[in-house]
Amino acid sequence: PTAVFGVSLEEYLDVVQIAGLPAIVFRCIQYLEAKKAEQEEGIYRLSGSSAYWDPHTIAGLLKTFLRELPASILTRDLRLRFLSVIG
Repeated sequence: PTAVFGVSLEEYLDVVQIAGLPAIVFRCIQYLEAKKAEQEEGIYRLSGSSAYWDPHTIAGLLKTFLRELPASILTRDLRLRFLSVIG
């Protein structure tokens, strides 16, 4: 797809993926891990700066990508799989 946001997950994965994830998701997580973002206060709650790239900005990019998907990734069918990962 030419668009990054608002494209179905299936369509996005058909075109560009890394390790089974949309490339944008993989790269955002890769950046956040490299910057040890899990140690940042409110990493997925606070807004980043549009003036430079910081962990909050990249976390915001990831949130925007997920929010703009046409269909939720948290489906009833996948609920048990999600719970097994976090539990």
